[in-house]
Order: sequence, then structure tokens, then C-alpha cells
Amino acid sequence: MVKRQTATFRQARPQPPYWEVRFDVAHPPSAGDFVLADLGGPLRAPLFPAALHETGFSAMVAPGHPATRLLPGAAVDVLGPLGHGFEVGAAERLLLIAEAALLPPLMPLFTAAPSVALIVEAATRAQLPSPARIPPAVELVLVTRDGSAGFLGPLESAEPAPPGFDRAHPRFLELLAWAECIALACAPDRYPALAALVRRHRIQPGAGFAQALVQTAMPCGVGACEVCRVRTRHGEARACVDGPVLDLLALDGAEVLP
Repeated sequence: MVKRQTATFRQARPQPPYWEVRFDVAHPPSAGDFVLADLGGPLRAPLFPAALHETGFSAMVAPGHPATRLLPGAAVDVLGPLGHGFEVGAAERLLLIAEAALLPPLMPLFTAAPSVALIVEAATRAQLPSPARIPPAVELVLVTRDGSAGFLGPLESAEPAPPGFDRAHPRFLELLAWAECIALACAPDRYPALAALVRRHRIQPGAGFAQALVQTAMPCGVGACEVCRVRTRHGEARACVDGPVLDLLALDGAEVLP
């Protein structure tokens, strides 16, 4: 049954390249789960937790997001928590992989295992999150498509790097072999290639070894509107109820359907 709650908005502050918005709520979402918030627009907006607090949660949103315009103390009608989030179980070595803009929902997993490595990819260094946002215990691997910081991306590319650059692909494969569990937050059209690499470089990876967050519009939260349909190896899934965290190896043909 969908929970309906009233959240209290506490503050918004810039955390480049995001804004952090904090809410107090009785039943906050966990990593990979979400709530649907009525922020005054025609559709409710999904909010994923980037951090959990004793009284609620914080989300990281893009500049200009409707939540950044709320006044402290404002009451916000929310549905949730909704969906199926990440389940890392007893894994001791956790690999997180994210495009920089999609990183925030993975942030609650920074402390989910004794050893955590994080690969963050962006087009250029200006789009990368500040390393100050990442706990020192997390191994941070930066990747840029233009080579302006860290390794040269994309992760999937095994092409030789131009002189003076190091490809991210070999380091990615090292961490893929090291990990006991992988959590990803990337554009859905990248998941088939990443799934193929997991199959190629891991021997019989089990269900749940690689878990992928599918971020798309989810206006209803109950699978009725069919806006969030995703094509998988096993047929269509609805991100809001079957996900938004799905088995990466089921996403060989991943596509968010129109």
C-alpha cells in the first residue's frame, strides 16, 4: 500500500554541481528507493535520498529544481517510500559506478560495505562532484570523456588512449574482478554494454551481483500510467514498481520505452 506522508522542508544549499535539499519525514526512503513529492507542478517529482538523517533525508537535485525554491518549514505532500532499492547484503567489496549527474542516489551506499570503490564519469572535470563529498575511506576513480581529469573515458572503450592519457577501461576491469557487488547509476542506454562486460569478465555472476538504477519519469508510483516502462530480457518492467533498481544482467536490451 502506498504511504502518504507530509514532509517538512528544512533547507536548500548549493553543493556544486548539485543542490542539497533536506526534508524531515517519518518514513524516509532508503538507497535506491524514492518518494514522489508534490512540488507544485503538474506531476509529482521523484526524490532519491543522497543521505539519511535521524529525522529524514537529503536529496541532491539539479540547479533550478522546484525543491530549491521551497521555503524552510514548508509542508510537502509525498507518496512513498516507493520502489525496490539496492540490496548489497553482506558484500564486503562494493563497486559503485555512476555518471556524475546521476551519482546522488548511490551516496547512501558509501558506508554500505567495509571496502567501497567509486567510479564517477563526466564529460569534463567541471561536471565532476567535489572530492570533499566523498568519504576518505572510499576509493575514488575519476573519469572524463575529454581527459581533463582522471582517466580517459568512457568506461566501455578499450581503444588505445592518445599519448599522455590513460584509459579508464583497464582500471574498470580490475575493479570489476575485485568487487563482490556492483551498484550502477548511468543512462539506461549504457547498461547493455556494461552488462556485456560483466558477463565477459566475471564467471557466472549471480543474480543481484550487478544492480542498476533506472532513472526516468515516474509520475504515478504504482505502475498504472506506464510512463516508466523499461524493456528487459524478460519482457517489460515498470521502473516505479519493479525497480527502479533492476538486475543489470536483465538489461542487455535495456530501453526506456516511449
